[in-house]
Parts: sequence; structure tokens; C-alpha cells
Amino acid sequence: MTDDFFLQKKDEPEIIPLEDMFVAYCQMDPVSFEQNVELLPLSQSDKWLISARILNMITLTTTDTGLAFFKFRKRALNYDEYLTYLEDLATTRNLDFEDMKYKMQTCGMPKKAS
Repeated sequence: MTDDFFLQKKDEPEIIPLEDMFVAYCQMDPVSFEQNVELLPLSQSDKWLISARILNMITLTTTDTGLAFFKFRKRALNYDEYLTYLEDLATTRNLDFEDMKYKMQTCGMPKKAS
């Protein structure tokens, strides 16, 4: 019985706060990292959405993400703008916003290339 408890615990994905994930993906952007700012460009956002298995080129495509992102007319978005961007994506593509956030919180931190 104790072994079952630990196995079930182990299989549960780690839920990382969305803002912590956002900061980690910001640090993957050379410009944001060098300027020490927390701004996420489209390229890093797409990598995160792919990692979370949301951007799959069927339900959601890079064209969809690009159109939603460029509504802001910026190179990169801060955290509040990014949440607005995700809500817009969810609305326009009929996706569940809470499910998107959950997948983005449980896909694991990005890994830097060595």
C-alpha cells in the first residue's frame, strides 16, 4: 500500500508557477538575458508552447501564434501582456485557457544548450 502511494506521487507532474516558467523562458532569449529584462519574444513563446504540446501545427499553428503576438506590435511581451496574448489565443482557437496554463506549468523548465 505504501509503494502505491509513492508511485502515484511520482507520476504526478510538477506544477511550476506560470510566472516562474515565464522568467525561465525569458532568460533563454539572448536579448532579454543580456539586458536583464523579463520580456518574452515570439520565438521563445513558440518553443514553450511546443514543449507544452499546445502548438502542434493542427489545433494551433505558428501562423496563429504570430498573428496574435503581432497585435501587440512589440518584439517581446511582459508577463501581463503575455497572459492577455494567451487568452486571445485560447479565445480565437477555441482552446481551454486553464488547460493551456496547466500544460505550460507542467512541461518542465527549459534547458539551456551547452
